Amino acid sequence: MTFCLLTASACNKPEIEDCRRACWNYNKVMVWDKVNQQVKDLPPEEAAVIRAQKELEFKEMQERAEDPGMLNCITNCQNDSSKEQVECLIEKKTATALESCLKL
Repeated sequence: MTFCLLTASACNKPEIEDCRRACWNYNKVMVWDKVNQQVKDLPPEEAAVIRAQKELEFKEMQERAEDPGMLNCITNCQNDSSKEQVECLIEKKTATALESCLKL
């Protein structure tokens, strides 16, 4: 406990698993927000094709054991985020709400 009092910022750092969850949620929400913006004016058939392609790409990325972008996100999260920010990033389900987490 004394160590935490001396290094308060280190005691507010998130765990790696929480950062992993936050990064996946952020990525998922932001990807789908972007896709939905791209397809909003397309005919339903075209929109469905694009959504299916993005779903496949997202699943492939999740299955990669060492996705460089995800590893970078997790590292940055652990170094630069507070526990409160990470909890917020795990919970929020819209792009706007996620962006507000980054301002905490």
